[in-house]
This record gives sequence, C-alpha cells and structure tokens, in this order.
Amino acid sequence: MSKPYNRADVIAPGVSRRLKLGFRSAVKPVMSRLRLYLAGPEVFRHDAAEEGRRLVALCRAAGGEGLYPLDTRGEDIRRSCIAMIDEADAIVANISPFRGHHMDPGTAFEIGYAEARGTPVFLWSNDARVLIKRIRVGSDGRDGEGMLVEDLDKPENLMIVPDGATVWPSPERAIAEAMARLGHVRKNRLLQRSTRRAVLLAALISLLVALGAGALVDRLVGW
Repeated sequence: MSKPYNRADVIAPGVSRRLKLGFRSAVKPVMSRLRLYLAGPEVFRHDAAEEGRRLVALCRAAGGEGLYPLDTRGEDIRRSCIAMIDEADAIVANISPFRGHHMDPGTAFEIGYAEARGTPVFLWSNDARVLIKRIRVGSDGRDGEGMLVEDLDKPENLMIVPDGATVWPSPERAIAEAMARLGHVRKNRLLQRSTRRAVLLAALISLLVALGAGALVDRLVGW
C-alpha cells in the first residue's frame, strides 16, 4: 500500500521537514540579555571592584547584564568606556553629588554621549534634594560667588535631568525600571520581526507547494 500523498514532499526530499523547522524558528524569537552600562563615580571608591560586582549582580538578578567601567579593556580608558556604551542597550547613571554639589563630570559626559546616540538613560541619586536646597544661596538666589542657582525643582542641571525625567533613589530602582521599559520595547520589536519572518516563510512555503503540485499534475497527465 502506497503512503498517503503529501504535496510538500513533491518539492524535494527533506525540504518539507526543513521548512517546518524554519517556520518554527521564525516564530520563536531569540531573547538575549539587555546590557546596561553602569555610569557613575563608583570607580573612584576604595572598594570600587566590590561595588562594581554588587551593581553587576543587581543587573543579573533583574535579568540583564551589567557593564561596569572598571572592567575596561586596554590602556585607553576613555575609548574603552565609550566602546562599552556603544555595546549597551541603556545607561544607568549615578548622578549623586561627587566632590561637591554636583555630579561626577565623567558621568555627565557619558550621559551626553548616550543621549546623542539615542541610547536610553536611567538616572539615580542618593541625594534627592533640589539644587536650590542643596546649595546655600542668598535672598537673590545666588551662591557665595554670585552665581545664580537654578530653581527648577531638580536635583541636577536641566541638561542632565530634562523635564519629565525621573531620578530614582537607588540603583536597584533605576535598573528595575530600565529592564521593565526596555524589555517591553524589545519584546514588541522581536514579535514584529518574527511575525514578518513567519509571513514571508509561509508565503515561500505556499509558493513551493504550488510549484510542487503543478509538477505532480504534469506527471499525472503525461505532459
């Protein structure tokens, strides 16, 4: 007794199975860990390596991968940090006061570089006070050197904390927010990509099956 006819088998030996496997892979998105660059003055701490391991562990616990600037490769620290930012899906930046009233200037540069690249930035600080409360000012709103202090209800300069931005109180909160927001965006993108691939593959399968069916008809009628 002959086996039941399968139109897909007419295409070529083994092609049907490969197409089925290809279809399954097309509709199953491959998820990779989100990479978070950990910007901040932690690299200057006496326990910089230990603190870095803690921050990286927080990223791992949240399902991501932490990129800590103390782990730079090569002798050019600046280029290595920039390369790590290029690899990152987002920046988690510590803008706590550093050696004064304001944040670490190196971190400010990294935030600007990430913004220019279109890389999302998530901020945190251990000092929630706004600048006008953090810096001693006179009745005219100026500091001891006569410089005007911004009274914009922000813990850092407007260029660092734009309107609508949240400054989280801890790295844990900033990392959690980054993973939640980016994870949602990535899932949507992967779903759209896998759907497009599945549609294209389904169209290809239909075309090949139609060609195979035509070849079978030609055989049956003797053309």
